[in-house]
Amino acid sequence: MPKTKSEEKARKDTGKKSKKLEKSSAAKSLVKAAKLPPKPKKATKAKVAITNDDIALRAYFIAERRTKMGWHGDSTSDWVEAEKQLRNEAGR
Repeated sequence: MPKTKSEEKARKDTGKKSKKLEKSSAAKSLVKAAKLPPKPKKATKAKVAITNDDIALRAYFIAERRTKMGWHGDSTSDWVEAEKQLRNEAGR
């Protein structure tokens, strides 16, 4: 048992230091023990295949809107516009 105040204070200080050391060494060992998965690779742009069915469906909706709005045009221009829209969307 410490006899003086300075001895008692020194004993308390060393106790705090040892607790801090225990915490830091425990944290370090946990970090070393934990195996993290590797970082994911950056996503590359996947090429999207645009089928004729996709173009036909989009052209249908373009034609529907065109006739509803009373705009002039034909099925060929609808097809070209649909293909253009789908290619732009696939490029994003």
